[in-house]
Amino acid sequence: MATEAEVLSITAPATSANLGPGFDVLALALDLANEVLIRRRPGPLQLHVEGEGADEVPADASNLLCRAMLAGLPDLDGLEITCRNRIPFGRGLGSSAAAVCAGLVAANALGTLRWSPSDMLARAIEFEGHGDNAAACLDGGITALVPGPRALRVQPPDGLALVVVVPTSRVSTDEARGAMPSQVPLATAAHSISATAGLLLTLERGYVDEIPEFLVDRLHEPHRGPLCPGLDALRAISHPGLLGVTVSGSGPSMVMWVTAREASGIADAARAALSAEGVDADVQVERIAPSGIRARWQGTEGARLSRTPG
Repeated sequence: MATEAEVLSITAPATSANLGPGFDVLALALDLANEVLIRRRPGPLQLHVEGEGADEVPADASNLLCRAMLAGLPDLDGLEITCRNRIPFGRGLGSSAAAVCAGLVAANALGTLRWSPSDMLARAIEFEGHGDNAAACLDGGITALVPGPRALRVQPPDGLALVVVVPTSRVSTDEARGAMPSQVPLATAAHSISATAGLLLTLERGYVDEIPEFLVDRLHEPHRGPLCPGLDALRAISHPGLLGVTVSGSGPSMVMWVTAREASGIADAARAALSAEGVDADVQVERIAPSGIRARWQGTEGARLSRTPG
């Protein structure tokens, strides 16, 4: 058990789901991450939210992070929680999955519950309704959600980077799902299965130059694309090292798959293309995070302790 002098520090990464054809199956973790700090102190729950969503999300037990914690704890009295949010809200970068996963990891540590990774994934799916983002948040790297449910992880290949484009506009998951048809042709479904399998094998083998042909989606992006300002402009860019552009989760964020050596130049080209279209967006070069959610006990002076949660 932690002492009152210790702080539980949790880092939960942003995620990008679908990765083109892998609808509700594929996802990856990004270096961009939220941080949660939890310490014990007498009295009722205190929750502080800083950064993204600070003036939007509830600062009480109804917060999504707290609701996830309550899946394993009887109450949250005696805790002071600080959320330092860096993942944009409502932009298709897994902010809700990060909150849920952080809450479950916190409950596992504070309650010494010893949930397995598969337990936490199943519980995250109960909150999220789908587990692609949660799988990548928990495991890091590139993940495929498979029956079980469980996650299969692929190590990111060397030489691959991402340019993440985050428009100022928002898209709700419900709105994005509502844009999709209730039925799709058999040929469309078959293409998604084929391209997903090809993308996974290509990534696993590290064949970065062969990625482009497997990023094309026919299932959801034709319907969600109009919700992503600047998507056509990004796809029209001709630049060495640009492998393709995918919608991140439900959008409106987009991910440009690029070779690491050309990432900076492609980011500059993206800014110019978006500016010409009058699209206000943040453009950043990101790395695929090799590891997922992390949690450690810290002493009051910030020293890392040897124990880890669970």
